[in-house]
Amino acid sequence: MIKKRIKNIPKNVSNEKIREYMISNNFIYEGTLDSVFKSIMGGCLLYLGDLISKLTGLDKEFIIKNFKEQNVEYKISNALERKKVSDFIFKLPGYIINLECNRGYWDGLIERNDAYFGKLKGELLSKGEEYSKKIKVIQINFDIFDNFEECLGKENISKFYMKNNENIIETKTSEKIHIDMMKSYNKYLNGEELTKLDKELVILMLDDYLEIKKIAEGDDELMEVSKRLYELTDNIDNIGLYDPEKRRKEEEALKIEYHSNIAREQGIEQGTKSIAKSMLSKKMEIPLISEITGLSKKQIINLM
Repeated sequence: MIKKRIKNIPKNVSNEKIREYMISNNFIYEGTLDSVFKSIMGGCLLYLGDLISKLTGLDKEFIIKNFKEQNVEYKISNALERKKVSDFIFKLPGYIINLECNRGYWDGLIERNDAYFGKLKGELLSKGEEYSKKIKVIQINFDIFDNFEECLGKENISKFYMKNNENIIETKTSEKIHIDMMKSYNKYLNGEELTKLDKELVILMLDDYLEIKKIAEGDDELMEVSKRLYELTDNIDNIGLYDPEKRRKEEEALKIEYHSNIAREQGIEQGTKSIAKSMLSKKMEIPLISEITGLSKKQIINLM
């Protein structure tokens, strides 16, 4: 995870005092915090246009001119999703783009984001097959962890498509992109030369305003983000947005919930199969067993 200075934010004082402490110590809310991430992506169009253009190949001016935020809530529907809305969704002519900021890896992360991705595709199909073929859905994952190389590979950006064993792409209307933000951040920590894309990723991960101003100096897109981060931190209504202990507890609860839900679902499935086996032993007809248990005929035959 990202190395951060310890924020000894005073307790039991007014919000004004907390704000004064943060500003005077150059502490800035990180761009990867949920609400901050959304605010930057929705309010810094020069930055968004340049970043998304680099990641997708779409024209920067096309993105800026046609950007339309879509406030659609994709709530949880099964154990593989987290009880929250997807991070950020916007539309362009011919495109729906879903941005997910993943602050840490946990079992079920990919499945949860796949569920959001599937819901976006399902919404298009509900409007008709021909309509869905005209819209490309792109999910961009901003990954802030460095333990995922086995899946994503060694490159900073990995793109995923549905392919067969001959490497033929099944459809061009779906694309998933994963960005290993830690590669850019580690370059920054090591004092290596950064590309413009590296800087656009790193600026979301910094919490020191002096560092942010330095990395943004002379660059319109990055200065736009720098200004936004300062405004969000200086706004007294946002006091309490940064709560590392609350964040840690939320992440731990998320992992526990995922594993307990999966265990419960597996238990239900095993119980259903046991009932089906019992029915088979009593010579009950397969169609009737299927109707009662909800198992397919093939699943029941496999139990014989």
